[in-house]
Amino acid sequence: MDNFDQKLGPDFFKNLSAEAVTPLNVVHEEIYESSSKRPKTTSKVWDIFEKLPAQQGDSKAICKLCRRIYTAKTTSGTSHLRRHIEACVKRGNHDVDPRSLEACFKPVKRDANRVTLSHDTLIAATTSLKNYKIDVDEIHRAIAMMIIVDEQPFTVVEEAGFRRLLGAACPEFPVLSRSSIKRDIISIYLKERENIRELLATCPGRICLTSGTWKSDCDDHFNCVSAHFIDHEWRLQKRILRFKLIPPPYDSLSVADEIALCMVQWNIEHKVFSITLENLSSDDCVADMLRSRLAVKKYLPCKGALFHVSCFFHILNSIVQAGLNLVVDILGKLRLGIKYVQQSPHRKKNFYIIAKTLNLDTQRKLCLDSPTKWNSTYNMIEVSLSYKNAFVYLAEQDKNFVHKLSGDEWEKMNVLYKFLKVFFEVTCVFFRNKQPTSNLYFRAAWKVHSRLFDMVRGPENFMTRTVREMHSKLNQYWSAYNLILSCAAILDPRYKIKFVEYCYTKLYGSGAQKYVSVSVNTLYGLFEEYMQNYARPSHATELSAATSKISNDKDDDGFEDYETFQSARFRTQVEKSQLDLYLEEPSHDLNSEMDVLEYWTLCSLRYPELSRMARDVLTIPVSTIASDSTFDIGPQVIGADRSSLKPKMLQALVCLQDWMLASDRTRGSGSMESRPEDDCSSSSGGDDDY
Repeated sequence: MDNFDQKLGPDFFKNLSAEAVTPLNVVHEEIYESSSKRPKTTSKVWDIFEKLPAQQGDSKAICKLCRRIYTAKTTSGTSHLRRHIEACVKRGNHDVDPRSLEACFKPVKRDANRVTLSHDTLIAATTSLKNYKIDVDEIHRAIAMMIIVDEQPFTVVEEAGFRRLLGAACPEFPVLSRSSIKRDIISIYLKERENIRELLATCPGRICLTSGTWKSDCDDHFNCVSAHFIDHEWRLQKRILRFKLIPPPYDSLSVADEIALCMVQWNIEHKVFSITLENLSSDDCVADMLRSRLAVKKYLPCKGALFHVSCFFHILNSIVQAGLNLVVDILGKLRLGIKYVQQSPHRKKNFYIIAKTLNLDTQRKLCLDSPTKWNSTYNMIEVSLSYKNAFVYLAEQDKNFVHKLSGDEWEKMNVLYKFLKVFFEVTCVFFRNKQPTSNLYFRAAWKVHSRLFDMVRGPENFMTRTVREMHSKLNQYWSAYNLILSCAAILDPRYKIKFVEYCYTKLYGSGAQKYVSVSVNTLYGLFEEYMQNYARPSHATELSAATSKISNDKDDDGFEDYETFQSARFRTQVEKSQLDLYLEEPSHDLNSEMDVLEYWTLCSLRYPELSRMARDVLTIPVSTIASDSTFDIGPQVIGADRSSLKPKMLQALVCLQDWMLASDRTRGSGSMESRPEDDCSSSSGGDDDY
């Protein structure tokens, strides 16, 4: 450290904790227009408006056509008067000089530095004044959609600011109330519900359901049922179908009844392929009740072998939470240390100077975490570890820095960081993927399972006991659902059977072949059902039928069925199923970027029945959590404003918000929703203000 002290100089740490910041002498240069006086002109709006006598210094103007009164202060300009003339509903009933109207909207010519618009350009970019009409219904709908998507309270339409805005934009629009906007929302919901019903009825494949629990601030429990399906254009879709309050007790029977009622009301019982539930102790009972109900009606393919899945990210997040709970005190000290550096611009500047002198990378800045998103905690730990030497030096030189971590605590942070890294990388795959098809989960679950297995067999540390417990928990999940995950993985042209066999061999050694055989046999059994239900007569079958018809026209010589026997024998030796041909094709590169739905779209002509099966299997959602909420810790919560609404209104709002955002994603506009770009990355902090 002696050489380092010499680099910084003897006086560097004298004022390390000082709050004073040397002010920056910033020269603000503004370019103003020439102040040369221009001849004063009178606006042409006064051909249609008339000034009223001023009262207490407040000037007013009245429209000669509709008699509406507006402010006429000299500081207010005349733009609002021109807007009124454009929209004045009485203008069509009066004889107004067209030249006066034209002059109202003709921009005043300025000097060469100003951008000017000609009258023709303005007219071409706007609706003709004579034909302009206000679509009141469309404005009503737009306001209702704003409340739905942005989760605004109904009272927003009665607030002064909103009415002032609406009055300035459209003076003729009628005054809204919370009652009228509620009626609009219910009307929109009923109409959109029929559209969703038609969408589900006409979707070409099966429908997979997810059921999740939402909670309110009052600890009320709501059941949310969503439908997942692939549309005619091979796009994965999701729609919330039901959002209902579950009265106590919150048992498996109540949840099963809600889901069964939802299937009946939407008329999708015969199309249901699977259901994904939260990783709760009661889920098995719920799944068994629903499976029995559908099996009696013979709606489930493959005898329901692929029917029930538990949420992958619920167990993943519970493992992460268990790891974080082991170092709560250390994380608290780390947060206080980061706050100490960041709260003073002077200390912040000096900290990064220390880091640069120690040859540390300062492109990534210190960041605090959010308690509800564990990826932010991961980022905080990762960045802090890169500044470890700077923190150590700061603790040695600054006596006011009392939140220093010991060497053992830094080591624990390093162990935790390595533990969280695999979870972070796996979750990022789904966070960035707006269409997480089921083929992605086998590789992710195996990676986590393998990592925990290595830690259990590795050297002892402070996390070993917890890791053993979490590994046992994940092993139960893997044992229950690896069949579904492996079947979906085989239908990914990058993986197929060889990759699944490789992963099983890593885990089970010589016993892997048993698991591979179960997966392959299940797929072949499912494919046979699809062939029976969807296959069209093959060319050989049609030829056999034609031959039989011809032979019936001839004399019966005792050998009329020989050709049928021969062709059948030949087919068993030569013909291969679509699944056989697919599996025999060379696999794609393991790490290549691929849209698996696009692949099966292209294969739908070559493998028609197999592509139908692949579409349904790939639809299975292995998580009840939306891809943009995969890092969230804790249950999904409804805000206080919405949880106090009546059940029907709450369901309408939640469903409509989901439907509108889904429709927006399908169109690809992205205008209603946006996703933070840095939620999966460490804070890079572009600001250098220290």
